[in-house]
Amino acid sequence: MKLQREGPPCIQYGVDGATFARVCAKCSRYVRADKVVRFSGLIGQPDRPNATCKHCGRTEMLFIGYV
Repeated sequence: MKLQREGPPCIQYGVDGATFARVCAKCSRYVRADKVVRFSGLIGQPDRPNATCKHCGRTEMLFIGYV
């Protein structure tokens, strides 16, 4: 029996921090996430690209929320 995960692979910054889907917002491929992300204010969205896609280059991962 093969187990399936629900939803995209995620990355969380900080212990109870922001969580992002580790996929490209443009082409939905898996991305290499940055080790550190800078945020603009308290809304949770990064103020610059926070990952690298092999197809699209620098991109933003989709913000899921705080966990």
